[in-house]
Amino acid sequence: MITAIKNYNPSFKAAQVNILATSDNHGNVHSLPLLAETVKANKKDIFVKSESPESTLNILAIAGDYFINPSKRGFLTKPTSTNGDIQLQSLKRLIKYIGEQAGGESLFDTVFAMGNHDLDAGDKFMYKVMKNADMHTLVTNVDMENSPEITELMKSQKNYNVVDSVVYLIPDDKNPEMEHKIMFIGVTIPSMQFYNPGLLKKMRFLDDCNKKDANLTEADLQGTINAVKKQVDSFKKFYPQGAVVLLSHTGAPISKMIRDNVPQINVILNGHDHKNLTSLKGKTNINSLGKDNEIIKSLNLRFDDNGDLETTDMNTFFTKTTVKDKLSENPLEKFLIESFSEDMKPLVSLTDITGQKTTLDYGEVIRYQNSYLANWLTSAVKRSVRNICNDPNVIVGIQSSIIRGGLKDGSNNLDLMKIFDGVSEDLSNIQIGNVKGSELVGLIVENIKGNLKAPKRNTIIQWSDIQVNRTLISKILAGESNKDFADAIKVRDEASNEFQNIDLDKNYKIAIGEKYLVKNDIEWPGRIRDRFVSLDKTYDQLLRSYLASDDINYQLKVTQKTKEQRIL
Repeated sequence: MITAIKNYNPSFKAAQVNILATSDNHGNVHSLPLLAETVKANKKDIFVKSESPESTLNILAIAGDYFINPSKRGFLTKPTSTNGDIQLQSLKRLIKYIGEQAGGESLFDTVFAMGNHDLDAGDKFMYKVMKNADMHTLVTNVDMENSPEITELMKSQKNYNVVDSVVYLIPDDKNPEMEHKIMFIGVTIPSMQFYNPGLLKKMRFLDDCNKKDANLTEADLQGTINAVKKQVDSFKKFYPQGAVVLLSHTGAPISKMIRDNVPQINVILNGHDHKNLTSLKGKTNINSLGKDNEIIKSLNLRFDDNGDLETTDMNTFFTKTTVKDKLSENPLEKFLIESFSEDMKPLVSLTDITGQKTTLDYGEVIRYQNSYLANWLTSAVKRSVRNICNDPNVIVGIQSSIIRGGLKDGSNNLDLMKIFDGVSEDLSNIQIGNVKGSELVGLIVENIKGNLKAPKRNTIIQWSDIQVNRTLISKILAGESNKDFADAIKVRDEASNEFQNIDLDKNYKIAIGEKYLVKNDIEWPGRIRDRFVSLDKTYDQLLRSYLASDDINYQLKVTQKTKEQRIL
């Protein structure tokens, strides 16, 4: 699709393209006012030459995972609304606000590439987004032959919301016969059988597989690479001087594979790996865009009088440096107050055993090492599970990737909703069943092996009553220890409350999420899943049950057990 711009005659050289880029917002609508005010405070640096709008193009680029867990409910102010409802409403307001900051007379548009979390509720919700948000959804590596709903949308949408690429023609400021060209394309991590197994009904991606991104090789991605190359080659055939921007929700290693195979790409806006990095090779600049609205990046591209891309300047803006007392009049802040008046009220009291206010912080280290937050959460969920089962010996495991928020004194309902926001509601029911001690060792060691290979991507399972010596397992694997893997696993003895050696012949009752048990890319889920039954309760529901119980009533304490070492 080509979007043409009217010709005018402003007074600066050639043509300007300004790109405001963000990614991996993960549904953090409560931080959007801070992002919006950061844009407002820096709009002259972000939207350069917008005072000469006729030869300036301003773009908001979202490289995936704006949404997360869209089907989840739990708001107090609007109990019937879902995460997706609120996140879509906030997206519309964000696009409108950014467009206003870009300058009403400049051409402004929004381009979006899907991320894995955008599809947490399956493809049905994403179709709603495509139809209702004023933006172009870039579907360059969607398998069109097996995605009937996408092909239908591409044919039926009058404003071409769904495209495999979009090309903008920007008039030169002096030469009415010259137009400068820039194409945007978008790629989504294709491992949907891994991230959202069974949830996509009428959409499929090229190279769709049951592999985590850390395990994908170039051979696994030939369909995606060829789709990108086809778009770029076609564009360059007609517009050899044109610029190419790829929105890539794949993580930097895969973005680099694409760059190496399609070197004509000028800019890759990279999401999925949550990093703030820049990598330049040849003429391709890869910019990773961070996470959770912590940063935004602006890229200012300028074409010269000969039609060549002259410069690509990049700036990073940290939203936490924005003055918060300026937020009260921001329209996104007003939207939050309107939508979440009850949800924004302090709800939780969190103290230590001395009565001092304290926090249980969330950070990505939860994915590979001991965490007080994970200790507290696994214990809290365990208490609810044991009440339901009337069994004092159930052990709870939580894949640490589903934990996305911490706890503090004064936490509100929005904070609580973020805690278990990293897994689709459709795959978050708790399953309970029995395993032998030897089997428990097997599944724990398998998990640690994957975690050691890619600590931030292959996330560790945190357990309520198991101590895992990750360091010892690493040494055994490296041939630096003659001990057995079982020596690295200890289980809490209920009588003494101490961790003791695991009994390989004993039956242990464990509760773990459905998302783990449906996995087919690793061995142990398939070996044990037939023994498990669903509690028909999610981690979120079980945590809520614990918090609201009569003996707790949101008055939480950090104890010595919270601070014990469960990952060594």
